[in-house]
Amino acid sequence: MLADDELEAALREARTAWPHLTVDPEAFASALAHHVRDASDPAAALRELAVADLYLAQACATGARDALAAFAERCDATIAACLRDFGLATHAVEELVQEVRTKLFVAIDGPPKIATYSGRAALTSWVKTVATRTALDRVRKKDTTLHDDEVLAHVPDAADSPELAHFRDRYRVEFKEAFEAALASLDVRERNVMRQYFVDRLTLDEIGALYGVHKTTVSRWLDTARLALAKRTRAQFRQRVDAAVADLDSIMRLLQSQIDLSLSRVL
Repeated sequence: MLADDELEAALREARTAWPHLTVDPEAFASALAHHVRDASDPAAALRELAVADLYLAQACATGARDALAAFAERCDATIAACLRDFGLATHAVEELVQEVRTKLFVAIDGPPKIATYSGRAALTSWVKTVATRTALDRVRKKDTTLHDDEVLAHVPDAADSPELAHFRDRYRVEFKEAFEAALASLDVRERNVMRQYFVDRLTLDEIGALYGVHKTTVSRWLDTARLALAKRTRAQFRQRVDAAVADLDSIMRLLQSQIDLSLSRVL
């Protein structure tokens, strides 16, 4: 058992480090006790904890915007540096930083991962481990998933019309190239938000919390990104096929359903 004065001293230390953040004192005391409960000398174990880092993590677990901003200032550069060590391109690093933040701060089937931080190592060291595993998962995922043309070839037959099947087979390569070029032309935030919404299945509120904005802003970002993707796919597709405008419009309407399918693979 930890004495009250030991808990109070730890709380003072944490509040001194993060005076603008608020964590319920009882919840913080409970977290401290939980993380030293198996120690033979709880008081000594408490002195070994990164108390200020644990306080920041607990604040982040509540979804407070100030806490998420403080985390970004403290840890985002560390995450990015860790990911760059994998030799990833700049845009891939930026996307994975957001993926790590999603993994840490979004509650899926339980509390967010940041709530599991114990304080036994510095927060930056713990976050580097999470980032490394995320990067490795991304590499493995790319190695084991189908290529885009294979995905487009396996659209469920029940959703096909003979006309769609014809256009899909006839223009599969051109559509794949057009879609990839259009997606690459979006900025990093647009790609991240689309991945978080369509692939990770986050709500508008959850995405908004990651960026510190209201869900209506996220909705506007998504609408803008989807419209830009559709328009640019159409423009890129037109460059690759010899079709009259009327025919092109018909082809694109039929192939439009393939865009969301391709998003799940490419993002």
